[in-house]
Amino acid sequence: MNKINRHQHKRAADTGLKLCFVTKEFHKREEMIRFVISPSREVVFDVCEKLPGAGIWLYPLKESFLLAVNKKIFYKAAKGTVKIPENLGEIVLTSLKSKALQLLSIARKSGKLNFGFEGVKKAIEAKQVYVAFEAEDAAKNGHDKLYRLTDKFPIYNCFTRQELGNVTGQDEQVHLVVTDEKIATILIQTIKKINLFQGC
Repeated sequence: MNKINRHQHKRAADTGLKLCFVTKEFHKREEMIRFVISPSREVVFDVCEKLPGAGIWLYPLKESFLLAVNKKIFYKAAKGTVKIPENLGEIVLTSLKSKALQLLSIARKSGKLNFGFEGVKKAIEAKQVYVAFEAEDAAKNGHDKLYRLTDKFPIYNCFTRQELGNVTGQDEQVHLVVTDEKIATILIQTIKKINLFQGC
């Protein structure tokens, strides 16, 4: 998005836009990630966007994050010296992945998650799928058989068989689909942040 001057700042904020503290550009809140400064002056990643304090918002490009850390742009955003955990990038990525897996668990508990080849096939044929997940170590022929007839929903492969299996209470799982639009929307937003942060 184009840079916005101070006069436009309030109008942008009123519409739910947030200013990236690195690029100085506004983006939709759901596209951003949030940091806060703890009482001990440490940078904390706020994955749920609920921690107290003034939020420091970042459009989650890998390059922007690296600039914020290496060029100490966090200092300017926080208006003073802060402690930046050495593993902050790992914390961000792990937290975002955990959030996505938790959302899949919520979908399962609410009966809005189909899994296994036949369960996924049934949901696709019924046109009930909003987003699909396939294990990153899945065989390609299974993908072709399930998804070759559709391009109506995004398909992500950012989790292992074991991680997807944990969602369904099994040792391993290859295919999952979400049949709830609201959960799927938040999942897609979260996965986009993961991909951007990883530089994908």
